[in-house]
Amino acid sequence: MNKDHIHLKLGTVREASADAIVSEINNDLIFAPEAHCSLGTEVDTDIIRQCLAIGKLDLGDAVVTDAGDLDARWVIHAASMNYDQVSSEESIVNSLRASLQRAAEIGARTVAIPPIGMATSNIPIKRVSELLLSEVLRHDTRESTVEEVTFFLPDRNMMRVFDECLKQV
Repeated sequence: MNKDHIHLKLGTVREASADAIVSEINNDLIFAPEAHCSLGTEVDTDIIRQCLAIGKLDLGDAVVTDAGDLDARWVIHAASMNYDQVSSEESIVNSLRASLQRAAEIGARTVAIPPIGMATSNIPIKRVSELLLSEVLRHDTRESTVEEVTFFLPDRNMMRVFDECLKQV
């Protein structure tokens, strides 16, 4: 993917208007108040039911459900952590790679992505941004429908770091 097709926006993926929204979640696909999920705590019950029917994923994998009441067609659940809510560099990269593959499989053109791993690891912001942006840039658009990716970032500091990293990668 080309840098020109990667965008940064303040906010959360819940606010995204995209074909597909990536949501970081545990590999058990369990939505609980104490469990981190990029969609927050108010998740559409249809999404929860679909995830329960799917069951457990391998760490680093991703799965697609309908988007429920979100302004998207699909949610791609990226299993970047176990239920212990700890992500590694490997699980962050693998879950994003799997998410982009699922996006291509369903024909998504626009994809909204949270800062996978920021709330679930002790990895510095700069390193997480390098991992995520590098993986998106590696995504082969010749064999993919994905045309545009927008990272939704929760604060100006993270936005600044991602912006600096995007200029350097």
